Amino acid sequence: MNALVAMSAPPAASATTTEMNLITLFPPAIDHGRRTATFHWRVEPETPLYRRTSFTLGFPPEVDLASVPEPLWWTVAILCLHPHWNLLRPCRVELPVELAQAETEFWARQVEVEAATLEAYRGAATPLDALRPEGPWPPLGAFAIMARGERLPPLQRLPRQAAGRRCAAAFSGGKDSLLQAALLCDFTPQPLLVTVTSPMPPLHDHLTARRRQVMAAMAARRDVTLLEVKSDLRGSWQNDFPPTVGYPVAVNEITDTWLYLAALLVCAVALGVPHLFLASEAEVQDNVEVGGRIVQHPHCMYSRASQRAIQSLLAPLGMRYGSLISGLHSEQVQQLLWTRYTDLCDLQYSCWRVGPEQAACSRCGQCLRVALSVLALGASPERMGIDLEPLLLAQSGWQPRRCTSDALPAAMVAARLHAQVVRSLAATPASRVLAALARGGPRRLLRPDAWRALAAYTRLRWRVASTGVTPAPGYRAGFLRGLEPWIAGPVAAVFAEQFPGAAADDHAGILERSERLAGYVAAPLLVPRLRDSHHYSPALRPPGGVAPPRHSLGYACVGAPGQETGWLAD
Repeated sequence: MNALVAMSAPPAASATTTEMNLITLFPPAIDHGRRTATFHWRVEPETPLYRRTSFTLGFPPEVDLASVPEPLWWTVAILCLHPHWNLLRPCRVELPVELAQAETEFWARQVEVEAATLEAYRGAATPLDALRPEGPWPPLGAFAIMARGERLPPLQRLPRQAAGRRCAAAFSGGKDSLLQAALLCDFTPQPLLVTVTSPMPPLHDHLTARRRQVMAAMAARRDVTLLEVKSDLRGSWQNDFPPTVGYPVAVNEITDTWLYLAALLVCAVALGVPHLFLASEAEVQDNVEVGGRIVQHPHCMYSRASQRAIQSLLAPLGMRYGSLISGLHSEQVQQLLWTRYTDLCDLQYSCWRVGPEQAACSRCGQCLRVALSVLALGASPERMGIDLEPLLLAQSGWQPRRCTSDALPAAMVAARLHAQVVRSLAATPASRVLAALARGGPRRLLRPDAWRALAAYTRLRWRVASTGVTPAPGYRAGFLRGLEPWIAGPVAAVFAEQFPGAAADDHAGILERSERLAGYVAAPLLVPRLRDSHHYSPALRPPGGVAPPRHSLGYACVGAPGQETGWLAD
């Protein structure tokens, strides 16, 4: 047995109760005939976080589960469930197997850095001054992993792994995954795309006919292998549980991409594909340092820091994990998709509020931002199913958000996304909106709602014009570091041709903190023994002595600036 206590006793403010929650994980049940993997766990005392404490992954016939090593199923289980452990702190997680001590410490650190971000947003997103206590930060709360039973064998390079440059990517049809898939099709042979269908009531976004049409069309228009993994994980939790313990997020906001990575990982291992990608745009990378802790965007489940850390975990398999678009802002992703890939852009499926018979809800703020960015490019949002008429009426009162310079990443990102809408409004005259409204035929303009929508747009554009238009950001070239040169080079050339580069000092701090977080989480896997596991927390301390030496194996392997060619790059 080994045990690791990762955090000290919780302060009164860090949980609604100081009662210790016991989370017991049971061995994964693999059914080779049905091609399913089922995961069970128990929480004592019972918690309203879960509707049920089990979930299943169902794989297509192309995926031979016999080729997936047993230790990897535990990795899949922890990938999917670990983000919930912070919601149940103080807690102890018991496993019926023994992980290597380095891996146990890895997961403790990953949970720790996620806790630092969650705690920063407790109560309010801004300003930073409100988060600075008179004394040191309070402890993050109690968390422990207890392992009992036989020790799992270590992950090893897979015998079926294909040589060469074949890549696998998570695919949802959203603009990020669609652009990344298109880039992979340009520069790599027959990429594997893995989509996860996991409904989360009462939402319909995983169940619509439009989503099925997008998947079929992508497989028809490009030389890809597209696999669908089905899961009931997203229906197992109560999505609005986190606010009951003080966190202004939903469960899916901290879990979804861990599920998508888990499904991608199993498919890639079974098919021998060594390069994994999950699209993560620039907005997800933002971070700040407060009181010695690095605070990320709440969606840090797929930040570059998280991806670099997980890459270290997967390294013994001979696998790499990252994102091609971490240096692109949301509007740049939209622009590149709709100018370079005009034969794919109509497949964009971005609205999670979509109704069962819709392609988009055509009423929400996200639909407004997407539609206006497409109009600013001279294209029609109706190509992807957004109806301008109800959208402009529903969003007639839209106002841009502002934030102060000391805001947390969530507020900064929201303000930048709103600035994108302002730029799109400035670039889109009312005459272009009138032409878009008339695309359905002249008779459409006979409807009163069409003219009311145009009037609403005109008033919105006039009102927002007084707030001022800020320049569009440049792309962050530094975030291509760590990708292998054979893919980073051509992708960088595409970005540089399309967009001006941002000044290096514009994102140097974000990149440095991202590397520091990844290095801290991955360090136990990259050094021969743990060194001051619980007292030496470089991710959560101010700069200065915060990382292994620059030329050490550990720091080079996690991709320190200028030291990307380490063990992981071989």
